[in-house]
Amino acid sequence: MSGSNAPGAAGSGVVAPDVTVAIIGTGFGGIGMAARLRRAGFTDVVLLERATDLGGTWRDNSYPGATCDVPSHLYSFSFAPNPDWSRSFSPQPEIWSYLRRVADQEGVTAKIRFGAELVSARWDEAARVWRLDTTDGTLTARFLVSAAGPLANPFSPDLPGLDSFEGAIFHSASWDHGHDLTGRSVAVIGTGASAIQIVPRIQPAVARLTVFQRTPPWIMPRRDRAITRPERWLFRHLPVTQRIARTAIYWGRESYVLGFVTSPALLARAEPIALAHLRRQVADPGLRARLTPAYRMGCKRILLSSDYYPAVTQPNVSVVTDPIAEIREKSVVTRDGTSHDVDTIIV
Repeated sequence: MSGSNAPGAAGSGVVAPDVTVAIIGTGFGGIGMAARLRRAGFTDVVLLERATDLGGTWRDNSYPGATCDVPSHLYSFSFAPNPDWSRSFSPQPEIWSYLRRVADQEGVTAKIRFGAELVSARWDEAARVWRLDTTDGTLTARFLVSAAGPLANPFSPDLPGLDSFEGAIFHSASWDHGHDLTGRSVAVIGTGASAIQIVPRIQPAVARLTVFQRTPPWIMPRRDRAITRPERWLFRHLPVTQRIARTAIYWGRESYVLGFVTSPALLARAEPIALAHLRRQVADPGLRARLTPAYRMGCKRILLSSDYYPAVTQPNVSVVTDPIAEIREKSVVTRDGTSHDVDTIIV
């Protein structure tokens, strides 16, 4: 490009940026974007990461039982298949290790600025650059890509009296590994995707576990298994077999679109499977009623678990469905006036 209208030409006001592309975040999105740009010949890239290590949600969520609910062969980059997944659904340490390995192999790690949280971003129309302020200094970029996850910041419920609680409180995404739960009275607030993984892992260790449920989720059986050594050998030495497996999983998952978007009634056909799963694992009719959703499957996230229901049927577990009214120094009080004594709260 030449002439007075070319970027950087005298008098145009356009300035040469510090980098061509700045990417916010180093989870799957950020690493994947940087790797693809590098493969396309764009190497003038920087990734801004506020933490001291990469990995996004798989760095932060290290709670007991943290596992992906998307099959391993699909929950990975198409350009970086991993023939060594240990299970159908990979645990958090494997996924985090995979991300770090891919970042190293693709030359992405060297492009990361750790401890550089983005404070502000402003597009300078005259200079044709993004002006970025970070906790590690300022820089300009021609293009800005946000790969910051929408759930990157843990959200704690606004419960009256939460600040007055005298015991330990922590979020599932900020797990306190120094706090031993053995023999403790623990409250788990919520029954989302993280809770149904945490509860079965901590239930055997705690003295008392109280699960506060607002809305029962639809839970389907988790078809998880160890990937055999012959399978891993085949994936490693005949990669096309892993591509076939990935493609089959992909189209199986894509078929869910019909139920969520075009024909919601199709999801109703899956409800008997979930209800049968519940009946098989929860014999007590009262508890089963509290765990039965009263809404059409698909209105909320469908969860996968084969050990959550058995965990909540154990003698040291209670499922409380009455809304929480307040938190006191040593208890959680529900709207019916019941005080549930606990020394640890997990949100």
